[in-house]
Amino acid sequence: MKDSDLSEITNSPARVRILEIIGEKGSASFTDIKKGSDLSTGSIYYHLSYLKDFVTRDDNRRYALTERGVRLLERMGIKTIAKEEISLMLRSLSIVTLSPILKRLTHSRWSCIVVTILALVIGSFANFYSGSNQFLLSVPGKYIMNPILSTLMTGWLVSFALAEVYSLVVTRMKFGGEFELAATMALSFVPLYLYSSISYLQISRIILIPMQVWSAILLAGGLNISKGVKLTYSLIFSLIMLYLSIYIWLTV
Repeated sequence: MKDSDLSEITNSPARVRILEIIGEKGSASFTDIKKGSDLSTGSIYYHLSYLKDFVTRDDNRRYALTERGVRLLERMGIKTIAKEEISLMLRSLSIVTLSPILKRLTHSRWSCIVVTILALVIGSFANFYSGSNQFLLSVPGKYIMNPILSTLMTGWLVSFALAEVYSLVVTRMKFGGEFELAATMALSFVPLYLYSSISYLQISRIILIPMQVWSAILLAGGLNISKGVKLTYSLIFSLIMLYLSIYIWLTV
């Protein structure tokens, strides 16, 4: 493996932490890694794909270090690595996208299901009350279809599908984290649901774009913690969604 490839491992606190957990236990289950790293399911699968030369999985689905993995930890010195900090820029992006909060709300499969249902129910009521339709991150003022159907289909479901396809391309077809993605997609629309609730006010048009930007930021954070997509790539996706949504809002 080239030095540039090694740097993608040694410069990543998450990947180093996964190696450390497996090294400390001798062999570790996926649950052990998730509890010890505080990473989402999608993130763990994403990082494990980079560690395929250093981590192996047995028939019991437990992960262990390969000989190269052991040598890599010895070469790096695990005590120094364990204290490695994420760069200030990445920390700032994580705070802005509310990734820590989204991670807590989607810590288990059942919490993802509950959060998804609650968010979509609230959104359906908000859009039905105001007679608003939702298309991605846009809320056109013109009545086009049933508000509840638009909330579930052209809002949440289409956005989920686009985010899933994008994440598969970016992570090289790595599946995982679909429940977390479904929940974070639903949560990313909360600002739009708030907008729908006050859309009858004269100032509503003024605050729509800020609400769309807020939703795009939440969407980026959700894609990051659910599918393990880097924040920079997650922000690119959210910007694409934002521009597309504004176009829909102006034309529909």
